[in-house]
Parts: sequence; C-alpha cells; structure tokens
Amino acid sequence: MDSDVSQKLFSSRRLAHANLFVSDYVKACDFYRNVFGFAEAYRQPDNLASFLSNGNTYHDFALVDIQSKYAKAGQQPGLNHLAFEVDSEANLVHAYKAALAAGIRFIGPADHDVAHSIYLKDPDGNEVEFYADVVENWEEARKGIIVKQKPKWVPGETNVPDTRHLYNPNPNLKRLADTLIHGKRVTHMALVTRDFAAMFRFYTEVAGLQPFFSSRDGTSVLLAGTVSTGDIALIRDERATPGLRHVGVEVWSEEDLRAAVEGVAEFGGKVVRDVNHASRHAVCVKDADGLVMQLYVNKDWTPGTIATASSEDLPFLL
Repeated sequence: MDSDVSQKLFSSRRLAHANLFVSDYVKACDFYRNVFGFAEAYRQPDNLASFLSNGNTYHDFALVDIQSKYAKAGQQPGLNHLAFEVDSEANLVHAYKAALAAGIRFIGPADHDVAHSIYLKDPDGNEVEFYADVVENWEEARKGIIVKQKPKWVPGETNVPDTRHLYNPNPNLKRLADTLIHGKRVTHMALVTRDFAAMFRFYTEVAGLQPFFSSRDGTSVLLAGTVSTGDIALIRDERATPGLRHVGVEVWSEEDLRAAVEGVAEFGGKVVRDVNHASRHAVCVKDADGLVMQLYVNKDWTPGTIATASSEDLPFLL
C-alpha cells in the first residue's frame, strides 16, 4: 500500500461472517448447530463446506473442511477468512478501484449469487473479504444443497454496480429451541498481531474501521464499523502465535452462558475462560477443533467501563 493513502477506502458497516477451516465439516456443522445454536442455511458438498446463519446475514459461519479443494496442502483447522459488509455494490466497486489506484494488491473478486465479494490479505497474511448484498432475500436464493459453478464477475464491468442498500438493517434473528446455547450472531474477531502498526493502519485506512476502545498505542485496540461497537480486536501478545484468537458470538442471555459452562464438555468442547466484568460477561469456549468462540452478553459496553478490566481479563473481553 502506498505511504500516502490517508483516506478510508472500504467503508465497512460491520464484520458479517467468520469463514473457518475445520477437520470434518459435517461433524462441525452438527457441533455448531447443537452447541452454539446456529442453523445450517445451505451446504456445498462439492466444496466440503457448510454455511450457518440465524438470519443475521447469508451466513455467520462458513465451515470449510481441511480436505476441501480450497484448502492448501497440510491445512489445519483455523481461520480461512473474515468478511466485512459494505453498504452497496456501487460503494464496493468504487472502493476497489480506489484501492487499486493506491497500489493495493488483491486476490480477486467473486460472485456468490447473493453477494459480490473482493478478497485481499491484511499485513499479517489473514485473508479478508469485503462484500455487498446484491439480492434482497438471500434466504430464498441460498438454501439447501448448492452445487454450481460460480459465474465470473469483474467489478464495474460485468454489470452496472447497484446503488441500492440491499442488506436488512433489522434482520429477524432465529432462536433454535433444542440447542445447548442460543447464539444470536457472529459480531467480531480478535486477532493476535505480528505487526501491530501495519495491522492498525490496514483496518482503519483500508477496511474503514475506527477505534471504539483504546488506540494504536495500546496493548490492544477494538475497531468498529459504521453500525457496530466492535468488529476487530487487535492484540499485542509476544507469547502467542499471530492469527485468530477468538470469534465473538453474541448470545441471548446469561442462561446461555451458564449452559456453556455446565454443558459444553459433554459435546467435546472446553471452557477456557469465564470473565464476568461490568462491561461484558464473556465465556470463551473451544470447539472440537480447538477454535475459540467468545460467547457473551453485554452489560455496560462503553469504553470507560471496558477500561476498568484487568490486563489479564481484557483480551478475553474484546
């Protein structure tokens, strides 16, 4: 990226989904449904992938098998990519062209029927997607078993970019009845950084986020899109391997958090931290592959109250 880029390029509304590599996508789908409470929206058996949503967006979780054609040799469970929602296809294409002019390199675009997407990597090598909805009712367009070739999409050339805001600002969130925990939606991710300064610059200048808590000089910073109170937490931790620390999942109630503490071990999961702070009650749980989900209920989620957390608890709250 050129050193003179000073404006925000992609104006991200929010983090919209987490795409994860898992050791067995069928078993992982069952686990995320029965434990975390997310329903399977559609499945791509040719890609060995399952996509789960409770109505928040066309998927909150993508669970991609490590044997998928999209996995590299020797792939282990972990982050595949993270995705930000942009308000319209026209804005997505405009930002893409501006980013190209600024010297940013991209992996490429993709047509997902219900959304148009553009992919690149952040300074630490994490894959990042920016996308815009291109249909109003994704639940009808994407359901069941889907096996099809993706059409080619060239931003700004294949079609006239749509200026409409096709996201649903007030989605009807589902609550499954027969699950251990009732997850609402994926809201954010925490990343341990290799190059904190470069990552801060990428997520503020390219992704268009702004600090919600702390700053680029802190040991950690929480960055937010235009409609959220936190999408990406960047954490300095020389003891940890850079990459995904946890995925944030909002749940419906304290009862869900108690259920996680008391029952997740029966499904092969593990509670790794339970932090009940004035800002947020967060229970961090490992899934069957060792990936950490931060299940949480907000209380006084304000910068001033977050700042009262201890240095040991703070990384598990963000």
